[in-house]
Amino acid sequence: MVVSGMRRFDVGAVVLTRVEYFDVALDPSVVQLTVEQVRAVPWACPTWAEYDGRVKVGQAVWVVQSQGRTIVVDPCGASDQFLRRLPDAIKHQEAVMARIRAAGIEPDHVDAVVLSHLDGIGMAAVVDRDGIWAPAFAKARVVLSEIEAEFIETCTFEISGAAVYAALRAQGVVDPVALPYAITDEVELVASPGHTPGHGALVVRSNGERAVFVGHLALNPVNVAVGASRGNLDPGQAWQTLNAILDEASGDGALVIGPLWPAPGAAVVTGKNGSRELTPAQ
Repeated sequence: MVVSGMRRFDVGAVVLTRVEYFDVALDPSVVQLTVEQVRAVPWACPTWAEYDGRVKVGQAVWVVQSQGRTIVVDPCGASDQFLRRLPDAIKHQEAVMARIRAAGIEPDHVDAVVLSHLDGIGMAAVVDRDGIWAPAFAKARVVLSEIEAEFIETCTFEISGAAVYAALRAQGVVDPVALPYAITDEVELVASPGHTPGHGALVVRSNGERAVFVGHLALNPVNVAVGASRGNLDPGQAWQTLNAILDEASGDGALVIGPLWPAPGAAVVTGKNGSRELTPAQ
């Protein structure tokens, strides 16, 4: 279903909703691509990229509703540099929450916020005018892999959002979990390493249908046509992981979803590596 600012997909009995904040066309370097690489992919335009070689990047909140539970996935991730700085941060977070409510979802009814990894805090947290951070979804647990949590806490270089993550951890709302981890009988967080050591993919299975959230293994669908990206800590591992996900999706028709992908944010995969195409989901 398509409504202004919202896309909804049914995967068996599970409802997936993409609540859009905005989509924007940017220089392809932001997703580790060049103009020439984008223009060389015949299926890139007009959904995933512009004809001038810019790529489209989305800021959105994906909501998964399964068996009475409401789960948010990577909300407005990788956005800290332009959405999460005072004083505009408060204006942005109020606008995003208004979009979520307009989609018929009450933020206080969210049970879990799943982070594939940490790349900025995005809308997993909100800040007040004194610079104090709190959970964006007040009654939700923040879930990520225990390997990712250890990586964040022991990393020798700066990770965007780490200070805010530490504040949430100190408030007792973060649950580092061993993977695979079942959130419901239909929704599971599984290991998908390469972008970071503890990167996780959220998999939805219901009534013979399937969807998978690939996190930052592919920042834009065009990335899947190019190969291993230097934006991954382990490019070879990330490419191997992504190819396995895409091959399985090509075989069973699963929806593949990227949190930074522009509308509709989800695709159907056809072909194998070398002739693979990501067609926008309807």
